[in-house]
Amino acid sequence: MPRDPATPWFSVHIATHCEPPRMVIATLRALLDQQWPTEGYEIIVMDNNTANPALWKPVERFCATHSDRIRFLHRTGVKGAKAGALNIALAHTDTRTTHIVTVDADYVVAPDFLGRAAVVLQRTGADYVQFPQSYMGTALVAPGVDAELEEYFRTNAASADDAEAVLLTGTLCVISRAALVAAGGWSGAATTEDAELGVRLCNAGFSGRFINQVVGKGLLPLSLCDLEKQRYRWCSGNVQTLMRHAAIVFGLAGSLTLAKRIAILSQLTAWVNLALVPSLLLMAWLLTGQDHTAPATLAGVAIVLSLCDIIIRVLARGWRDRLAPGIALRALACRIALAPQSAKATFDALTGCRLKFIVTDKTGSRTPAVSALSPCTLLIFIIGVLLLAIAQPPDPIVLTALTALMLPLPAAVLTGNSLRAYRDAVKAQTQEAMA
Repeated sequence: MPRDPATPWFSVHIATHCEPPRMVIATLRALLDQQWPTEGYEIIVMDNNTANPALWKPVERFCATHSDRIRFLHRTGVKGAKAGALNIALAHTDTRTTHIVTVDADYVVAPDFLGRAAVVLQRTGADYVQFPQSYMGTALVAPGVDAELEEYFRTNAASADDAEAVLLTGTLCVISRAALVAAGGWSGAATTEDAELGVRLCNAGFSGRFINQVVGKGLLPLSLCDLEKQRYRWCSGNVQTLMRHAAIVFGLAGSLTLAKRIAILSQLTAWVNLALVPSLLLMAWLLTGQDHTAPATLAGVAIVLSLCDIIIRVLARGWRDRLAPGIALRALACRIALAPQSAKATFDALTGCRLKFIVTDKTGSRTPAVSALSPCTLLIFIIGVLLLAIAQPPDPIVLTALTALMLPLPAAVLTGNSLRAYRDAVKAQTQEAMA
């Protein structure tokens, strides 16, 4: 029977690099079990630059047992990190493909994932759709971390949906193949290749929608250190993208409507934190004994405003979605714990520092012994305590700013403990599944 031209034909792309084989295979099993005609989709696993055969060979062997449905590619010397891998997968896509689907290596999708994607594509008429990222096993051990990560989708992505200018977030996105090719494919110019492609898709006139349906769940970063690295990449990569496409975003080029430009700007600046320079200036000023001066007060105002922005964003979402107070406060602690990394990421991207794509560790094997105490966070706390002890009684703004600078440490301890409990729970579940 000939295929209905209105029915999507999916090519599912999974880019892997040094991932645990058992995790990748679980992702593949869920994709094989889709309630979608087997003749209506393919799966391509693109392993890039994994030197250790013990990591990619088991996945290759599994794929070989399903060679009629999965294509396994292994390449070394791939440039452009995940973007480069996805471009290779795109080049090997079946000619029948109408839509590209990206799924991260740790995401187990629901059996009706592709079916839901087909429904929303037809209902919305969008050129690409983005489903929210969600995480397995967080309800009991890390609900605050989960809620903090979810805030982006509940606010920025949901608002952008009204303008049909949703940016991609890397996994669980479904893109028209024609739109992807027309926009120029994936680019490694920014460490957030997904958001960067989203800007180009919008500028090319393609519409994107956010579909607030959980269709798959992945793993949280297994330590605070890994969560910080992830946030650093997200924040710095989005600032890179903003700088790369500033003319488009600010209306100096392209033909985007004001609503679309505002939506794009909101998404790209979701984790931006401009408090690094004011913090350094305030500490330097106070260490030289000049606490009652206008520069110190101005720096303090900037720090306090940054903290207020964090509090308002997280707690407003908690109030709107009726989160339990305890979860909302833990989400706030998580956002505050990550503030130093966001501030550094923003500064590094704005000053043109060379940024590297870092894959989040999914094994827990690289977790430092004291993951809750980031050196940067610890140093800021110590300096803050020192300044409160030696400075003359500062004005209320400076006092509040110094207090704000010390908050990331206790917040980091709380968040780190949650992630340790999460890591232990994940390991226990893995061992139970193997028994």
